[in-house]
Amino acid sequence: MANLLARLARTREQAFMSACNQASTPLPAWKHLAERVSPVNCMGLAFPNRLGIAAGFDRAGKLGRRAGNLGFGAIELGSWGRENWPERLPSKNPKTLLGTRLGVRLAATKPESPEQETAQLIHLIEKAWITADYLTIAPDWFQQPAPFQQLHTNLRRLREAQQALESQTRKFCPIVYKLRVKPGNEDACNLVPYLGCQGVDGILISFDFGKPVISAHYRQWQDPVLQANTCRTIEACQRHLKGSSALLTSGGVCSRQNYLDRLHAGADLVQLHNALVFEGPDIGWKLSQ
Repeated sequence: MANLLARLARTREQAFMSACNQASTPLPAWKHLAERVSPVNCMGLAFPNRLGIAAGFDRAGKLGRRAGNLGFGAIELGSWGRENWPERLPSKNPKTLLGTRLGVRLAATKPESPEQETAQLIHLIEKAWITADYLTIAPDWFQQPAPFQQLHTNLRRLREAQQALESQTRKFCPIVYKLRVKPGNEDACNLVPYLGCQGVDGILISFDFGKPVISAHYRQWQDPVLQANTCRTIEACQRHLKGSSALLTSGGVCSRQNYLDRLHAGADLVQLHNALVFEGPDIGWKLSQ
């Protein structure tokens, strides 16, 4: 197992370096594709397209907004926390083919209670506020048994902190709440109607079989039944939301058809990660053209 994990880590690092290199010298053909993109509005922000890179691929922001040279309208950095905050923040406005939006995924470090985790997240939100176009958080207390009043109180604290920052800085920075969903067990989606009623900016439904993601596990997503069930889950979430919050999704997007199916099911933005590792850094243009 140790050797397998080491090989997987090398494969991912090589894929990331390849993406950074190609983003530094985009192909001429990509420039023509960039001229034909269709911008969209989501969460009060303008995105060049609906395709993004999920957190975990670019942890420190080395690729950052240069993901626009690879055909991505958004990229989510991190996760960032107290113990792994990058020493150097990504460039604010590099010259790229697409004006890629920069998201930052924030994560508390070993919290002892839901209240402590919420306090850590508020501190991280304040720290990342100016750098990011939007933020993503996944509080552990979302998906652990807990009294509803505790959940509601902590969510209210996060929402009030966001509103205070908007008032103080005069900057709008949407916050996306991530729900991890194991395909075939969509219990986490039960929170979607509640979050929509609370008026959160966005909800990310992340379909995840767990770690490590090796090539064989990635290929599981070629099952059309699995893809169809995933789209039905997205459709159900969108019916609950009725446009009250943006719906984002990640996990299992391996082809242009997968991407289009997620959009047709009701996703506003679609993220990928493992496809960059197993299909190559030009997957963004292949999916979004």
